[in-house]
Amino acid sequence: MDSQIILIANPGSVSRKYALFAGDKLLGELRFEWLNGELIYNLSTSNNEAVFANIANLGEASSKVMDIFRKSGVLQANDMVGAIGLRVVAPGSYFLKHRVADAQYEENLSRVAGLAPIHVSAALEELGSLKKQFAGVKIIGASDSAFHATRPDYAKYYGIPKKDADSFDVKRFGYHGISVSSVINKLEEAGKLAPKVVVVHLGGGSSVSAVLNGRSIDNTMGFSPLEGLVMCTRSGSIDTTAVFALKQILKLGDPEMHDYLNNKAGLLGLGGSADIPELIAKEKIGDKDSLLALNVYIYNVQKGIGEMVSALGGIDALVLTGTVCERSTDIRHHLLERMHYLDLCLDELANEGVLQSPDIKVISRLTHSKPILIVPTNEAQEILNITRKLS
Repeated sequence: MDSQIILIANPGSVSRKYALFAGDKLLGELRFEWLNGELIYNLSTSNNEAVFANIANLGEASSKVMDIFRKSGVLQANDMVGAIGLRVVAPGSYFLKHRVADAQYEENLSRVAGLAPIHVSAALEELGSLKKQFAGVKIIGASDSAFHATRPDYAKYYGIPKKDADSFDVKRFGYHGISVSSVINKLEEAGKLAPKVVVVHLGGGSSVSAVLNGRSIDNTMGFSPLEGLVMCTRSGSIDTTAVFALKQILKLGDPEMHDYLNNKAGLLGLGGSADIPELIAKEKIGDKDSLLALNVYIYNVQKGIGEMVSALGGIDALVLTGTVCERSTDIRHHLLERMHYLDLCLDELANEGVLQSPDIKVISRLTHSKPILIVPTNEAQEILNITRKLS
């Protein structure tokens, strides 16, 4: 192939996603995840067929990537990866920039692993595995916080002693920056970027961002992606004293408490499932826990929108992105039920008629509402752009 081949790696706590590009051309996408206690993978070029991965843990996923792409015909035998882009979710001012993931980078990542173990561990594990599988290939750490580095200081500091915040680097860094940057760039290219935009990203993790003239001024996530909204398995913001109480009552150590708040809370903890379509189906037949979980979830997103509108001093457009926003007619409907006070009025027919595609879709009442847009995020493309600039 004439164009440099670039591999994009997007590690999560319960999945690994990969994308392969030659120049601007997407060659294939690969996702590893758990299904009924077994690791499987889905390859986009094989009709999304689930294939057992024959590996014991997600840390081994990168060792299978090239073989899968070659066996499927995505790559020829002699094609080699020239650069790698790795999505990194990590707290700290150092990680507010996209950087070459060299030895110093890995050392700094290791230093913060104990501060946000759920998210940093996945990045560290993937980085180590990629270095073994692709020896000598430059790896770029694409920061999930970099887009939020433009926020003013008053949006970064907690109400703790400033000397501690500065000395120990305990501040609100914000996340989902790669996703938000992707949709903002897409809006700008389409000539649809308004001055005051609120971006709602709902997926496994959830956040709301305030974007002024294309630059972030706030995000509901904080020191780690745990802060903010109630999410699929994450608690979102919770009183620290409540955390201390739970630790004592449940007799949990720090690692177990991290796991409790990140993997056993949120929709899963409230409603018994982290799967939104399942909760909606159960709620419709009268399941009270499912109803409570969905109500708490929606209410928190609505509050998050209000916070970001306040940060902006108004709103010109609402942007919905992430798998939940892009796929769920019901969530979009309930989310916008109480948004009339912001002149955001949903067109129910447009909402019902949304089909999955990479296109920007308008679901607001054209003559009675500010724009409500569904803008599919493309994190792989955004990481590709970052990787090209630094490799």
